Amino acid sequence: MAKQGDALRSWVKTKADQATRDVLQQRLTGTRVLSVTSGKGGVGKSSLVLNLSMALAERGQKIVILDADLGLANINIMLGNEPIYTLWDVVEQRVSLRDTLEEGPSGVRIIPGGSGITELARLDSAAISRIIKAFQELEGECDWLLIDTSAGISDNVLSFVLAADEALVVTNPEPTALADAYGLIKAVWEQDGQVALKLVMNRVQTRDQGTRLGSRLTDLALKALGQPVEFLGQVADDPQVARAILKQVPFYAAYPHSEATKDVRDLADRLLHRVPPPRRGGWGAFVRRLVENWPREINQDPI
Repeated sequence: MAKQGDALRSWVKTKADQATRDVLQQRLTGTRVLSVTSGKGGVGKSSLVLNLSMALAERGQKIVILDADLGLANINIMLGNEPIYTLWDVVEQRVSLRDTLEEGPSGVRIIPGGSGITELARLDSAAISRIIKAFQELEGECDWLLIDTSAGISDNVLSFVLAADEALVVTNPEPTALADAYGLIKAVWEQDGQVALKLVMNRVQTRDQGTRLGSRLTDLALKALGQPVEFLGQVADDPQVARAILKQVPFYAAYPHSEATKDVRDLADRLLHRVPPPRRGGWGAFVRRLVENWPREINQDPI
């Protein structure tokens, strides 16, 4: 009987282990939606989106960037590209969202946001509803959707953040940037957001500075708000980043051995090697949450 009991326990453990592997595999498949956001502009958010996407692509991931900085899109400008179509063409129903996909570096594809098109920043509910519906066309197109949001805590920023599986809050050592990053974290907390928040300290002088300031901010968020924020890492204040921006090329490609590139590789590895990885349902759940979190009038138009 003892041997039978041992055999039964072994069988149960094997089945439990297999079930765990099946769940993890299910969570590893499908699109991971990552919003990259900041409390204030000028902290290097869009640059991080572009270069991080290349690091993920280098690791075998299929990446789509959504330039959701409505009206002030920067990704294509950073690449020196003039997009054929933008989100504005989707709003105007001239093309599908799939038609806007632009080929970027390392196989990354980009949905341009329409820089300088001020109408994008004040879309009505019907136009926003069309964009949200269009997102559903891209189910299965990529492993990761990286969303470059606007800076600040406007309704559209919070909508994209709250709809994502996880969000990177990008800041730098400047006191105003740190204060605004905390303000953004607080705004997410006030919305009772379930998104997994992570902090990246950009343009740090030393690794110790990044760790110290990052830990201070995450500790404050936990103590004052009860909001857990993971400190994901830092990116060095590297002069080669500015050189690459002036050349309109990603520093990841122009300076592959730079300190900033090494740091971005580390961030990509930390995002990928998570057991279990954050998962809240891929594209379908992202679209549903975006509808739920956008201004109320959109929810009157069923999707």
